[in-house]
Amino acid sequence: MRSSFRSNTKRSMSFFVIILFVLLMGVGFAYLSQSLKINNTATIAMNAWNVHLENVVVRDGSVAATAPIIGNDKISVTASVTLSKPLDFYEYSVDVVNEGTLDAKLDTLIKTTLTEEQKKYLNYTITYKDHTEIKQNDLLAPGERETIRIVIEIKDVVDASVLPSGEVTINLSGQLNYVQDDGKGIKRNTNSLYEQIAKETQIDTSINFGAISSDTNGLGVYTLERTVNTANPVLYYRGAVENNNVIFGGFCWKIIRTTETGGIKMIYNGTPTDGMCNATGDATEIGKSAFNTENNDPKYVGYMYDDNTKDSTIKGVIDEWFSNNLVDYLSYLEDTPFYNERDYVEGEGYLISYSPRQRMWGNKMGQDYYAETVPNTTIKLGATEKNDIFTISGNMGNGTLTYPVGLLTSDEAVLAGARGWISDDNPGKNESYYLYTGLLYWTSSPNYVRVDGSTHMIYIHNTGYIGGTFVSDIGGVRPVVSLQPTTVFISGNGSSTTPYTITN
Repeated sequence: MRSSFRSNTKRSMSFFVIILFVLLMGVGFAYLSQSLKINNTATIAMNAWNVHLENVVVRDGSVAATAPIIGNDKISVTASVTLSKPLDFYEYSVDVVNEGTLDAKLDTLIKTTLTEEQKKYLNYTITYKDHTEIKQNDLLAPGERETIRIVIEIKDVVDASVLPSGEVTINLSGQLNYVQDDGKGIKRNTNSLYEQIAKETQIDTSINFGAISSDTNGLGVYTLERTVNTANPVLYYRGAVENNNVIFGGFCWKIIRTTETGGIKMIYNGTPTDGMCNATGDATEIGKSAFNTENNDPKYVGYMYDDNTKDSTIKGVIDEWFSNNLVDYLSYLEDTPFYNERDYVEGEGYLISYSPRQRMWGNKMGQDYYAETVPNTTIKLGATEKNDIFTISGNMGNGTLTYPVGLLTSDEAVLAGARGWISDDNPGKNESYYLYTGLLYWTSSPNYVRVDGSTHMIYIHNTGYIGGTFVSDIGGVRPVVSLQPTTVFISGNGSSTTPYTITN
């Protein structure tokens, strides 16, 4: 059986004025066709070989388009769509069904590879619905079906210079070849970690991010509302959850959230004991460190500084730990951005107030800053400046990381259930959410610089609130990594006694 997807992506000039405006941040495309074709092998009786397509479904939030149509032969599907700005996407799924009497296996998946320039602004993927990779020898037994997921999207591009100008035509193709199984077909593992998390989610419309998590203000897994209609909605854990535990690479982790690509972002949480993850206190950290040993210059709020040529003290600690413990597991990890957001404003009482601080406590400056403000009600999962987006690859960020590892941001802590300190009478204490360890540990979010030049970072306090201290102070180090979108788990249910197990 042979199958193929074909697509043609072209800029639409029918909205010329609108596109000229959008070109400041994106570019328009028209997604003309994709097809899956299956050719029956002549030597196999037709009544025994019946692998075909059914059930095309377009994902909510996809841009308006000509609906995908399955051909009369039931072995092809085509669609047409126009994408016009960053984060526009078109996603649909189609079922490959085996209604014959013979086992079928996937022989090959042949897919067009985007050029290096196209990869900077465009994503085009063909995976299973659960985001896992389509692999050679995947078995499709009689009576079974697999749902294939096709996505094309314009990235949220940071550097506009990577975007093409004028009319653009990109021809994409893919081909799935199914053949009769010769005994080498493999039943694939369908334990997708992303899909497992997605089963439990609800929309976060009722959550007040200015208050700590509680039974009535977020307890469970949620979808960040503004991402619901994106290709990979951000799913996050909040409150005193007990089902976000993972064993990976011989260590325990707690899932924080999924990434914009469908990866699984996790924070270090010690080592397993008899297959369980019950670490508390010091055991939840790889050690203690200053963020930077100097604190008399704004540059020291940097995860790297001096134009990202020098590592912070804490980055050196994290990289050494990663090098000694996780380099053999690099293929499991995605190159997700880690944010060290250093854009700022100036004001009375402080020389510099950084964006994470402004979101946490408002825009008011001065020594009475905390007492007259309300904590964070806005979540940002990103950074404005490419220099503050730490990645290995230069396509998504600054390309300065050696390893795909970083730190938690203050905004991710807010998602999890933390709140900023205001006063002794209103501290934001929270000992009932999964990031609480009873110890102070660092985030990667800058706080402020005083007029005397002293620099301050944001931390998680030992009573669970979000606060700040000198970069030269000592705090706990809890590395953060992100598993690939295609990650499957071997066993477990996420509890501390039976964590999801990713690797043996």
